[in-house]
Amino acid sequence: MVVVIERQSKIKLRHIEAFVAIADASSFREASEQLLVSQSALTVTIRQLEEIVGIRLFDRTTRRVSVTEAGAAFLPGARRLLQDLRSVLGELETFVSLDRGCVRMAALPSIAAEWLPSAVSRFSRNYPKIDFEFHSDDSQGIYRQLLDREIDFGLAGQVLPHPEISHQKVVSQPVALVTWPKHPFAQRAQPVRWTELKGATFIHAGNSDSIRAVVEEHPELQETFSNTRYKTNKANIVAALVREQLGVTAVTPVVIPKEIRDDLAVLPLIEPEIIRNVYVVKRYDTSLLPVTHEFMGFIVEQMQQARRASVTS
Repeated sequence: MVVVIERQSKIKLRHIEAFVAIADASSFREASEQLLVSQSALTVTIRQLEEIVGIRLFDRTTRRVSVTEAGAAFLPGARRLLQDLRSVLGELETFVSLDRGCVRMAALPSIAAEWLPSAVSRFSRNYPKIDFEFHSDDSQGIYRQLLDREIDFGLAGQVLPHPEISHQKVVSQPVALVTWPKHPFAQRAQPVRWTELKGATFIHAGNSDSIRAVVEEHPELQETFSNTRYKTNKANIVAALVREQLGVTAVTPVVIPKEIRDDLAVLPLIEPEIIRNVYVVKRYDTSLLPVTHEFMGFIVEQMQQARRASVTS
C-alpha cells in the first residue's frame, strides 16, 4: 500500500497528458507537435512514467507505436482523469471569467432602495448569468452578517471597530433639513442654521442620520431638538409625516424614498455642516470571488457618480 501511494505521488499531470496524446496519435512525433514539446522531451517523460509504474506502456518500432496490454488497461482511466481535470478547471474558469457566481451583500435600507436596483440592472446587462442575494439592514446587522459569513461585503453607515472587519469610506453626504414646500424655511434662498430650528417640531428618523446621533456629536444643539414628538425607524413613514406637515426632520436626502422626495423640500443645514459617510465593509480573511469584487467596485462607482452629480446640480 505504501509503495502504491509513493508511486501515485510521483505521477505528474505531464505524464498523463503525454501518455494519452501518444496513445491517441500512435506517434511520438504527432504527440509532441500537439503538446508543443520536443520528441526527446516527450520520450523522457514516458520513460519516467514507465519507471514509476514499473511496466512498459508502449511498444515502439521505427515505424509504429502501440500501447501494450498494460497501457490499454491504463488508458481509459487516464482519459477520465484528464477529462475530470479539464471539467474542474472549466468550472473555475467560469468564476474567473465572471460567467458564474453569486454576489452576497447587505446595505443600509436607504442605499438598498436608492442605488442597488439601478446598479444591479446595469451590471446584469454585462454579466447576465450572475446571481444576487441582498439584505437590507442597519450597520450593526451588516457587521453581524459579515461575522456570521452570511454575506461577503456590506455598505454600512457606521464604523464599528472589529479586528476581523475592514472598512473604507466610499461616499459622504451632508445631513439636510427636510420639510414641506410651503414651510417658511423652504421659501428662503439661503441655507438654514441649526440654531434656527429651535422650537420646531421634529420627527426622529431612528437611524444613523437621526437627531440622536446629531446631539451625540454636537451636544450644544440639544436644546434645538427639545420638541421631538414623533419617532419611527422607517424612512417612508418619516417622509409621509413631514409631507402631512406634522414636523420636520434632519437626515441625508438619500434616506427619503424617491417616490416621496419630490413632494418635499430639502434644505442645506449649516453651522455646523454634519456629514454622514457610507463605508464598504468586509472580512479581512475572506477572498472575494472575482464577480463580487467587480460588483463591489461597480456599485461604489455608481454611488460616487451620483454624489458628484448631486453636488454639481
